[in-house]
Amino acid sequence: MAKTAENEDPTATIGQVSKETGLPVSTVRYYEKEFGTYLQLLKTPGGHRRFRPGDVEKLKRIHALVHGQGMSLKDAKAKLVSDRDPVLMRRDLDLLLEVFESLVSENVKLRKALEDLAARLVTLEEQGKKKKFRLF
Repeated sequence: MAKTAENEDPTATIGQVSKETGLPVSTVRYYEKEFGTYLQLLKTPGGHRRFRPGDVEKLKRIHALVHGQGMSLKDAKAKLVSDRDPVLMRRDLDLLLEVFESLVSENVKLRKALEDLAARLVTLEEQGKKKKFRLF
């Protein structure tokens, strides 16, 4: 990795990042275009991209979401934004809790319905025995 004069953090060129990540240069550029607010790359005065170690990790994360997990670009962007923004993260958590509570409520209703059906079946079987009636 090269050193930048202004902050002395190690940086890499797009070619170095391509070799390190296995991503084609065109994909790295595309991710920069699509996820620019997430990546926020350094540029030299001549406009050349410089990647810090954190930028490389972010590229790997984007690639894992899009190709590893099969997320759409829109969903990947939303995921990355919510990971960075506590307000959005809280909103996502609230939505998950709401869905969870709804599922728990449905589960309780289904269990109650099954218990009611089982009790009714027992009652019908007892009545059938008394009347010498077979259900099946």
